[in-house]
Amino acid sequence: MERLDISNDKATVIERGVYYFNVSNYPQVSELELRKIVSFIRYEQSHGRKTEIVCNDKQILTIIKKSITGSDITVPIIENEFVYHATDIDATRKILSGGKLLSATKVYNKTGQELAHEKRESPWNDPADYFEYIMFCWGHEMTGDYVVLSENPDVGARFYFKYDDLVKHPGHVFDGYHAIKVKDEIVLSDYLYACVVPERYKNELGPIPSNLKGKVQYI
Repeated sequence: MERLDISNDKATVIERGVYYFNVSNYPQVSELELRKIVSFIRYEQSHGRKTEIVCNDKQILTIIKKSITGSDITVPIIENEFVYHATDIDATRKILSGGKLLSATKVYNKTGQELAHEKRESPWNDPADYFEYIMFCWGHEMTGDYVVLSENPDVGARFYFKYDDLVKHPGHVFDGYHAIKVKDEIVLSDYLYACVVPERYKNELGPIPSNLKGKVQYI
């Protein structure tokens, strides 16, 4: 991202290269908010990007600069036992039949650069590396559904995972925006807790592998 904009003027969202970070009790930054900010900066650094930090409060800027060098600041505070990945019904069918949750680069067999170029007009305009990961929201959040709804009026399913299980995945990473994300792929039989599907789509899923049938729930 080109800029991290810290204030209480806008909802926390990434749009077109800017991470708008809403501090709930501005200018007092909570420990959770600080960890997210520092995790974001470190993630950007690991991908060769330098982030401009914009904030009208000098104390916040000082706290962030000191915290970036902390050894354990990116260890997140757990907000929910579960995280989920939402997608539409067509993708849900393919994910279950294939037994894997895949990143966009793996699904479409394209590079992150190619996908970023194709999505350049989207509200998020994500950098290329974002397409190399499977991204998750905390179990109590609606963000994942909103992203799917922006491209498809019907949310097909939520794939739920225990947070403590995903942090054991060798490809997991924290970017300060998503609850967690995992690079390339997740084998469902190893990590999936439950796949929750609206009842109206039950007959559209097709054959489900026997080792996953018991994990698919209809509501």
